[in-house]
Amino acid sequence: MIGRIQTGSYINREGNKVSTTDVIVEEQEFAGSKAAGDAAAANSGKKTGIQAEDDDFLNIPDGIEDELPFR
Repeated sequence: MIGRIQTGSYINREGNKVSTTDVIVEEQEFAGSKAAGDAAAANSGKKTGIQAEDDDFLNIPDGIEDELPFR
């Protein structure tokens, strides 16, 4: 997601100052479905070695922990 946070303020009808914080989204991407991911992998002819189980969680192969950006 690409965007920014914007702050501002205004005076409401009762004369009170109200502060605002807005999240402005300029670009966003949604994750695709498992079927779309499987189709993309089949079309590219590549297998990642990471397969989704029936419960929609990924089965991470042993020994790949050092390649992950988080733990």
